[in-house]
Amino acid sequence: MPLSRLNYLRKWAATYSDPRSSKQVRLPACSWLGISAKLVVLLLICTNLAQLYLLLFQSTSRCDGLAPCQPDAGLSAPQASMAANLETIQKAVPAVVRWGANAELPFPRHHFAVFIIFSWNYEMFWASLQTYLVAGWGRRIVVIDNSPNRLIVNDPGVHALVGEVIPTRVRLTFSQAQNMIADIAIERNYTFFFWGHSDVALLASNATAVFAEEAMACLERVTEERPKWGVLFFHYDWFSAVRTDVVREIKYDTFITVYKSDCDFYPRVRQKWRTLNHLSVCRGCKIQVFDMKRALKLPLGDYEATKALLEAGTDSEGDRNQWKIQEWSIGEQIGWELWDTTSWHYFRYKWGTSSSNERQQCKIEETVGEQKRLQQRPFETARDLLPKFMRYPVGPADFATRIQRIF
Repeated sequence: MPLSRLNYLRKWAATYSDPRSSKQVRLPACSWLGISAKLVVLLLICTNLAQLYLLLFQSTSRCDGLAPCQPDAGLSAPQASMAANLETIQKAVPAVVRWGANAELPFPRHHFAVFIIFSWNYEMFWASLQTYLVAGWGRRIVVIDNSPNRLIVNDPGVHALVGEVIPTRVRLTFSQAQNMIADIAIERNYTFFFWGHSDVALLASNATAVFAEEAMACLERVTEERPKWGVLFFHYDWFSAVRTDVVREIKYDTFITVYKSDCDFYPRVRQKWRTLNHLSVCRGCKIQVFDMKRALKLPLGDYEATKALLEAGTDSEGDRNQWKIQEWSIGEQIGWELWDTTSWHYFRYKWGTSSSNERQQCKIEETVGEQKRLQQRPFETARDLLPKFMRYPVGPADFATRIQRIF
């Protein structure tokens, strides 16, 4: 090192080490976003101490992944308030439902479950669930938790009332969730299963009747008198019974979204099975299913007041899906619109309903005598899926090959 540079370094070191030097130069304080280093260190120490305190002295939620969580501060305000009403709900359920760990399932002669898919709006779901409980389904209820953050997997209020909560591993579409229900029913070898929307209210025919008993009596009658029954509707599919043998053979098309998925699924079911309306096959069955446009606080112990409130809600204006849309992100809203349009085009290519004014209709089957038949086999119009430059000329021999290359 040159001597001049070495002398400079010695002089520089002496200047900073000798406090008596009149030429002492102070180094600039280390800072981060204008905050001194000492303050940053102090904040980090305080944060770590706070975390250590919470870890050692604060009670933790009793959730082990195997059993439901106990009520704790982790519950949202609606969940905490609704969990506090468990005793009120239990008093309102009919005698057919027995509570307790060893309670017998209602309708023990039958092997089935009642499925509810929960995806959005906890308050709406809770209002709907209470009517399922008062309807008498009790521990037969299986909730599929398809919500963004799996809100009810460890919800103590829900677990105290239903038979089981099954979370989806990823968010599922309507058709995928329906196929999941079908798979569970097949794996457990259910004879049949019910499924209902999470925004509807079930109501018995009168104040002394039990919805579940009336629905089961109707189903037993249909099973005895109509051996080819496949789906029994109680106000279309707002609440319905499905024969498990049906979903062993026929699944929802996952490329089609609501609402065209029903237009694709039920006609295919009708090629072998019967889809029936409970009002036409069980004329004495006056049970009702109401659509709720918002979460209602229902007077569970007062039948007439509950009925009046539900009937008033039916007459109110507004989109029946507004409660759902309010919880969608911008991406979900845009994605839904695009998917709905794409799904309709796919449905049209699959069944050949090419007229634009048929978008809101299901016209893929025709009635021949007493039978309903599909108008054509799926994808007979698949030639339209080819890009324009590939459509002509396309001979029969290589058409299938070109389709295979595209997909």
